[in-house]
Amino acid sequence: MTKNVKITTEYITLTQLLKEENIISSGGQAKYYLMDFPVMLNGEEENRRGKKLYDHDQIIIDGETYVIELAENVDELIAATQQEKDERAAAAKKTIRNDRIKAQKAAVAKERKEARFAELRRKNGTRAGGFGRSKQSTRGPKGPGSWNSNR
Repeated sequence: MTKNVKITTEYITLTQLLKEENIISSGGQAKYYLMDFPVMLNGEEENRRGKKLYDHDQIIIDGETYVIELAENVDELIAATQQEKDERAAAAKKTIRNDRIKAQKAAVAKERKEARFAELRRKNGTRAGGFGRSKQSTRGPKGPGSWNSNR
């Protein structure tokens, strides 16, 4: 019995055919299915799951014959698919550019902030760790020896 398989792209892979015809339930099973069951493509045995199947290819799986055919409006569908791919690529490129711009702005802002803090540290005489104690201690000794001092 011959079954026609209509495709809306230029080609499909052998795995996609097996999934579409419900011979296997997931793509991961294709490798093992092709090892256990012979598949004939145009009269020759085929065991590559990624093999591209084009218009008029004839595939025999478990005695069932499948013929690949392009759908009637395939040219329109292929053009629409290509346009979608181009739009996604343009959007991805725009996203990458925007991310680069954001990273540059963040780096400039960080430099400004660090410069501002460095200036405040120089002005206040504080350490590089932030707005802590000044470098010169003006309060006198610290620690247990100074707790009992009479001031």
